Amino acid sequence: MTEDQGKLRISNADRDKAIAQLQAALDEGRIDLSEFDERAKTAYEAKTNAELDLIFEDLPGGRPKEGEVVPAEPAAVPETPRSGGLGRRLSRLPALRGLVTVGVITTGVWAASGVASGEWGYFWPVWPILGLGIATVLQLVNLGFDDNDDDDDDDEDRRDRRHGMH
Repeated sequence: MTEDQGKLRISNADRDKAIAQLQAALDEGRIDLSEFDERAKTAYEAKTNAELDLIFEDLPGGRPKEGEVVPAEPAAVPETPRSGGLGRRLSRLPALRGLVTVGVITTGVWAASGVASGEWGYFWPVWPILGLGIATVLQLVNLGFDDNDDDDDDDEDRRDRRHGMH
């Protein structure tokens, strides 16, 4: 930045963009929370471009340009090996996770109360387990047996094009 531009006073919008860029740096782990607080305070107190630029001199990408608040570099997405058909289907069954969680917790409560009282009584966890079991079966049936996951995306794309969103 030339020295003349550095002397120019900044607007509230400039400060807001700087804070948003600092938030992106915090989200990336480039600065910690205390640094974010410190730099945000400095950004709010800054009066000129030069003062605002100092906040970003050790961060990749520097200060955001007009209309730009982006992470310095896109984060790499770790590649995960594709699992087989059954494993992939099971990972898309949130009701199964709920079934196991609720089943373990309620059975644990039932068993603990049985041990504490010395009477085992009625196995009441059967009811939430049964309800979530039905939900899991319905979710499994609704997954179908077609491995083509793009069908839903195609429907959304067609709907978006009809409404002028693409």
